[in-house]
Amino acid sequence: MNEVHAVIELRITPQRDCGFGRIAEKVSKYEQVEACFLMSGAYDLLVFVKGDSLQDVAQFVAQDLSTIDGVLSTATHFMLKTYKAGGVMEAFGSDERLAVTP
Repeated sequence: MNEVHAVIELRITPQRDCGFGRIAEKVSKYEQVEACFLMSGAYDLLVFVKGDSLQDVAQFVAQDLSTIDGVLSTATHFMLKTYKAGGVMEAFGSDERLAVTP
């Protein structure tokens, strides 16, 4: 089975007395979430997730993440190919194109 990995940007509303912490804790408890970071810039949380398929991740975002009180928006980016991970570079060969089906 090939796992699908994605990076999700979350814009959230800080909550009184706890800022971003309560929502970040709630997001982090999902088993699909591998990492969750508070960020500066255009979005607040950067979330790394994994799933069994593109549809699995999309369903997780639509049904779980986006429905959390205080989540204003999400942007999902699927990881298509790894060039370097954990400080280790992958072997560079010719880029294989993804198969296109009608």
